[in-house]
Amino acid sequence: MVSLEEVVASNSQIATKLPQGSVAVFAGATTGIGEITLKTFVRYAVQPRIYLLARNPASAARVIAECRQINSRGEYDFVKVDLSLIKETDAACAYVTSKENLINIVVLSAGEIKFGKTSEGLNNFLAASTYSRIRVVQNLLPVLSTAGDTTPLARVVNVAGGTHEGDIHTSDIDADDIPFRKLRAHMTSVHAFALESLAEQAPNVSFVHDYPGTVYTDLHKGSGGGFLGLVMRILLELAHFFLARWLFVPIEEAGERHVYLATSGRYRPQTGKASGIDTQDSVALSGSNGGPGSGVYSVGRDCEGPAERAVGVLREMRRNGVKELVWDHVTGKIERINGDSGTVRA
Repeated sequence: MVSLEEVVASNSQIATKLPQGSVAVFAGATTGIGEITLKTFVRYAVQPRIYLLARNPASAARVIAECRQINSRGEYDFVKVDLSLIKETDAACAYVTSKENLINIVVLSAGEIKFGKTSEGLNNFLAASTYSRIRVVQNLLPVLSTAGDTTPLARVVNVAGGTHEGDIHTSDIDADDIPFRKLRAHMTSVHAFALESLAEQAPNVSFVHDYPGTVYTDLHKGSGGGFLGLVMRILLELAHFFLARWLFVPIEEAGERHVYLATSGRYRPQTGKASGIDTQDSVALSGSNGGPGSGVYSVGRDCEGPAERAVGVLREMRRNGVKELVWDHVTGKIERINGDSGTVRA
């Protein structure tokens, strides 16, 4: 386990080891883990340029005002977007790339517990938490790759279910009929293979897919509607009240750990020198394929990699062509909506 002391020690070097004016995009950071990660990052960074992609202007204004109190020398740009819609996501990314020639960090934390279909026909539960996240990275990959060639850092952090990989139901990748108990393993592996496919296109960019642990956020407080949502909210409230000390990760620690995941030299790309902050303990972690320094990392709440079981499950599915099946499925959905599967350019 990476101790909190090690995490803070690494983060404390951001001001001296990362370039002034580092550019970071936060997709979904007006609450919870995304918000605390953003605030923690601007506390360490020197004159950062931040793009906050979010739906609610009032919430974004509050977060940006608080960021300015933390770091008045940063630049903060709110980009209004419904991240459950691919076309809006494309427009938001086009705005960012019209302003920036390179991006150092992308943090993906958008998602909501909502059922049904979006106006574009995607599963509501997966639209922002999966399809839109992948599309954000697709669109920003060229400027991330530029950062990988010219700066010490080019990284994507995907806050989801890292280390919990399991079997993918290849006949139901959209998870319309997958039992709830099998959903996390399925979607975690979908994310893993999508990130691996993206990394093949930009081997000088590193990708971290993490499970943050149980962090009590507004996402849990608003756990969907109906009877099931009510039951989930009650159970979470009771668990938080009685067991917070043992079960829940403090929100401040989650912020520190996600900044560490976004900047530490342990999570280096497959090629190039954009490895982030190298310290005495920055030995490259084994990636999602089991090899050290592979460029795609599945990590848990302790910032360490997965058990051999998860690596083995992914290895077997790769052998059976599931990785390519997932990528074709995801890009096919986006192509159906947008009529193209390439990146959006300003």
